[in-house]
Amino acid sequence: MFRRWWSVRLVSGATPDRLPGQRRMTREQQETVLQEWQIMRSRLGAFAAERVAEAGDVLRIAELDLRPAAAGRDSVLGAVQRDYTWALEAYQAAGKLLDEAADLPDLAASVVLAERAVERLAAAHARHAGRRPKPAVARCFYNPLHGAAARPTAAGVPAKRKRARVSPRQAAADRRPACESCRLAILAGQRPDVLPALLAVRTSWRRTVRVLVPYYAVPQQRSPWSVTACGAYGDEGPALVMRGEHRRGGVAADH
Repeated sequence: MFRRWWSVRLVSGATPDRLPGQRRMTREQQETVLQEWQIMRSRLGAFAAERVAEAGDVLRIAELDLRPAAAGRDSVLGAVQRDYTWALEAYQAAGKLLDEAADLPDLAASVVLAERAVERLAAAHARHAGRRPKPAVARCFYNPLHGAAARPTAAGVPAKRKRARVSPRQAAADRRPACESCRLAILAGQRPDVLPALLAVRTSWRRTVRVLVPYYAVPQQRSPWSVTACGAYGDEGPALVMRGEHRRGGVAADH
């Protein structure tokens, strides 16, 4: 029931660095950006709706009975209650994001929170049964939809031996959690397949254009997702969404 969900590449090759974002953007180039954004938004919206619906099905099937079953289990039930409550709140937040999403990171956060709700529910069931929960999944920072981050390789160097020199590419690959595909791209000197966001950029006093940039390049005051990997890191995501902070500065296309 609690198997990992697979994720897909939404638009093959549609990364921000390949789309026009220069200062003097023509009307045709702006239209291209918005068309690409609309395609990605449509596909990611359908993907998110499917994942949120699946999370709802799991939560309904695996509902927990939190009534005390034996003496001395108060501390255990407290942890179970926290995990279970967080799972329900994360699912509720995922649905809210699905309904109110203004940009791609909002939809990605909907997927992430729905997925994490199922994971936290599994943790609650494990604690309730007296088992140790599985460690939380560390997701790819560059695109949380890629799934679990790959562990950095130690290159077979014994721990007692002097630490081997790390190349700049190796250091860059180790800087943030990355899935296998993104990590290999960085090691090869290429750009990882990042999740894009639509950002309004002022090019003159009279003109503002919309460009696609990596979601983590959006200023924190305009997006809560740029430092949390769309809700993948930390437990503040559900409460943040329910307070409406995901709407602090989103940019949406006019058409």
